[in-house]
Amino acid sequence: MSARYAGLMKAKHLLLLALAAGAAGPAFAQADGQCIVAGRISDGAWAPRMAGVQLLGANGQAISRSSRDALSSVKTARLAQPTLLSECNGDKPLAQADNEPRRGKTAVPAVSRGTVDVESVSFLKLRTGGELVELRVRVPGERIVSMTR
Repeated sequence: MSARYAGLMKAKHLLLLALAAGAAGPAFAQADGQCIVAGRISDGAWAPRMAGVQLLGANGQAISRSSRDALSSVKTARLAQPTLLSECNGDKPLAQADNEPRRGKTAVPAVSRGTVDVESVSFLKLRTGGELVELRVRVPGERIVSMTR
């Protein structure tokens, strides 16, 4: 076997591994659940609401109130622009930025614009008051894109 042939075979195997990992990536990402942040509420008011995220109830009408009861009835979210996906925190404490090293801009997963199904809504307490409104969403793999932030 020539060195050139061995090099081509190695490149072919690496390409197949990369394609398999890329195809499996979104499926693995959904196994633990993906979330988006709809905004922050404090004393029953948005402070602020994420631009481009519209919350919809079971009947498809926009939810305009910012009470916990109203927000708990969210069934879908309409995204006007790509929105960052994050790990779902649920009841876990939020990471504190002062404890994490500063990173440069990197590619991060996001969901493309359109409508997504909301599985659940969580309210994450903040140290400075108020709560983040976290939506656990169901996103098909083909809707996951990459953004730089």
